[in-house]
This record gives sequence, structure tokens and C-alpha cells, in this order.
Amino acid sequence: MCRYRAGVLVLLTLLILATTGCWDRVEIEERGFVVGAGIDIAEEEQAEKGKYLLTFQFVVPSGLQSKESGGKGGSKGEAYFNLTSAGNTMFTAARNMSYRTSRSPYLQHNRLILISEELALRGEFVKTLDLFLRDHEMRRATKVMVAEGKASELLEVKPKNEKIPIMYFESTAENPPKSARIYPPTNIGDVQSFILSKTSFALPKLSKLDDEVSVSGSAVFDGASQRLKGFLNDRETSGLNFLRGTAQEGVLEFKMNDDFLAYEIKGLKRKIRADVSDLEHIRFTLFLDMEGNIGETQERINLLKQYEVSEIEQKAADELFKLTTSTIERVQQKFRVDVIGLGDYLKQQHYSVWKKIKDNWDRGDNIFAQSDIVVEARAEVRIFGSTVETNN
Repeated sequence: MCRYRAGVLVLLTLLILATTGCWDRVEIEERGFVVGAGIDIAEEEQAEKGKYLLTFQFVVPSGLQSKESGGKGGSKGEAYFNLTSAGNTMFTAARNMSYRTSRSPYLQHNRLILISEELALRGEFVKTLDLFLRDHEMRRATKVMVAEGKASELLEVKPKNEKIPIMYFESTAENPPKSARIYPPTNIGDVQSFILSKTSFALPKLSKLDDEVSVSGSAVFDGASQRLKGFLNDRETSGLNFLRGTAQEGVLEFKMNDDFLAYEIKGLKRKIRADVSDLEHIRFTLFLDMEGNIGETQERINLLKQYEVSEIEQKAADELFKLTTSTIERVQQKFRVDVIGLGDYLKQQHYSVWKKIKDNWDRGDNIFAQSDIVVEARAEVRIFGSTVETNN
């Protein structure tokens, strides 16, 4: 009898454990898969419901089907839908969506968070990310970008070659290796590190162009105030990527006499040296070694002549110098924040110096803005192509 009671007790215990292990389980058919989020400041007529507008982009699985994937001719419906809700917190806005859709929002597959320009300028950026940082469903690899204008409007763009706008944004943002004008993707884990360390940083910028979207340029943030300082245009973003050493491919255009030549970048090496003898006036030298190919030339050039090749290399180096120095002037004198990464270099290579100046690096006395930053650029032509002499 005792053994029987002991057996029943063990069985009941196992049943209780099995039940409690899945008490909050939600069947996959009941989940609303969120692939993207956009955050805006609410307009006056919406403000009574909350100061933020949260837009989720949900996937509609049936809309992803095509004739090739089977079924009766595929689905003609949309592969996604957007739902917007207002709230004074992101948590409330997200919960309010549960009342308006048959499937509760599920964030584990969220791939992109889009922050509006207005919200970032107001310094609301960090507050609105708190939900996504705390939510156990969220992936740390979720990317963060800044919308020039309203985030919700960009989520309404219908891409021509993708069924879901967020997938289009994300795949385009993955093109920095092919275009120096695109700032490298930044995930929410990196953003949290910048916020906690009060390090200035840049994020990719997303702009609406009629019925299309451009993923080029970058948004610059002040690490101290965590506010958006402004945008870098395409050329300035190219310069920033070169200064940070992240541009391994791209194209530089410049004139050879009266016609243009396209220099295809196939590799870049960056080295930094710092003279820290005067802590109030540090001097940095950035050595940029670039190699590439001649992608196209409209000028008649004999590439078997070394002086012709040397002229191309010099002009490519000059163009790189112009790009990078204009970016330095913009971030150092206008924005006065270090998104180049010179503070990181000092922290790694001159830590004793960094400890003395870190509180006044790009804030307070702003030693960064007072520093000399010099670029020394060099270019080399590796491949000429199949033609060594061009004709008009």
C-alpha cells in the first residue's frame, strides 16, 4: 500500500510539473509574427491616446505563397499588413494592438526597428527602445535604423522586388560591401552598448523617394545627450566609412582631363597614429591605403605607360582625401561628436591618457573638436581590365 501511494504521489508530481511547464504556451497558429516596427511621435489629434505611435508590420503567411510553391495558383493577397497603435509607453501601445487583431504580436522574428527623425531629435530614442531591450522574445540581432520623416509612412512603401517592405529594407541595408554610401547595419545590442557607455554613434538612414526607398546616408547621435545631431549625406557617409575602415568596396569617380574615370575600390587598410603629448590638443594621423581596379574610363589612356597609371592613382588618392576631410569637418566642427572611433583608439592604445580625458572627449571641454585630424591617402591600381588602351 505504501508503495502504491508513493507511486501515485510521484505520478501526480510529474503531471503537475508537465502542466506548469506549458501553462503560457501559445499555439503557432495564434501568433502574429512581427517582422518590423516603426516608432513616431503622435500627431495632435492622436496625442490624447498617447504621445507615441507604434506601428508593427505583420507577416501574412498565405500571401507569401506563389504558383511555384504549390497550391491553387498561389495567393493574390498581401504578404503583410501594418497596424498602428498609440500609447504613452511602447508596452501599452503594443498591448493595445492585441484588441485589434486576432493574433497577438510576437516579436521573436522582428528584424528591424525604424525610429522617426522627429522622435530622435527630441531625445526620445532611448525611452522607446526600452520595451524591445526588455522583451524576452526579442533578438539582439534586430537592426535599428532612422527614418528621414515618418517611420509609419516608410512601412507603407510597396517594393517592386520583395513582398514585404521590411525584407526589402533589410536586404538593401546589407549592401555596404558594394556601396560605401550605405552605413553598415547596426543591431539593437550594439545600440544598447553605445547608450550604456554614452558613446557617440551613427545609424543607417532610410529615406522615401516617391514610391521607392533609399537606404543611404547616416544619422549621427550624441552619446552624452543621446539625441540625433543630424544627417550625413551620401558622400559624407562614404567618407565616414573610409575613416572607420569599414568601406572595403565601392566606386570613386573623378575627372581625367575632360572625361570621367571610375575607380573600383577592392580593398582598404586603415592605420591610426596619435601624438598625445598635449592632452588639450591631440594630433591624429589616419593612413588610408586603398587598392582597386579601373572600372571605366571615358578618356583616351595608355595604361602601359607608368606615368598614366601613376596619375590615376594620385587622382584616386586625392578624391579619397577630399571625401574624408569633408566628413571630418562635418562631424568635428558642426556635430562635435566622435563617430569616427578615435576615442576607441585612445582607449585601446593610450589608456592612461584616455582615463584623464574621457569625460571631456566629445562633451564638456570637447577635446575631440580641438584635436588635429590629418588624413594621408594612397591608392594603387591592381587590375586594368582586358583593355590596356582606350580610344575615343
